[in-house]
Amino acid sequence: MRTLVLDNTYFPVRIVTWQKAMILLFTGRAEVLTEYSEKKIRSTTQTFNLPKTLRLFNRHRTSHKVKFSRQNVFWRDNFQCQYCFIKLPASKLTIDHVVPQSREGGTDWENVVACCPDCNVRKGSQLPNEANMPLKNPPRVPKWSPQICLRVKKEDPDDWNDWFPNKKVS
Repeated sequence: MRTLVLDNTYFPVRIVTWQKAMILLFTGRAEVLTEYSEKKIRSTTQTFNLPKTLRLFNRHRTSHKVKFSRQNVFWRDNFQCQYCFIKLPASKLTIDHVVPQSREGGTDWENVVACCPDCNVRKGSQLPNEANMPLKNPPRVPKWSPQICLRVKKEDPDDWNDWFPNKKVS
């Protein structure tokens, strides 16, 4: 069983194990919003329903920065090469440094893009304009998006969808 954790503004921030959820609850750092009615844990003297959704009490606004990672670069770039625009699965994509590392380019949101292997080899250690390979979209820090950071599984509760912004309504 997993628990969806919301920040103090009711924004989803992470999914934790039921054990971590109980620690947040017992240490007074969170409140229960919804519970699994059919799932219980017992101590020697008490029985508790497992929390399905928790809200943190923290008084400071949670940072909504998306962690820089290879997978999150692919999500930001829609699994599409930023030079030739073909879509590929993550296993076939590479990352390209727009300003090559050999020219002091950093490995960060503003200098890394998703790239197919052919374009990565073709560009090499050149700048995009030197290789005559314009970028589809300039690299940027992405806006917060739970689809990037939270991996919801099929067995997770359907009512969690109510907490996600920009959800698709059918």
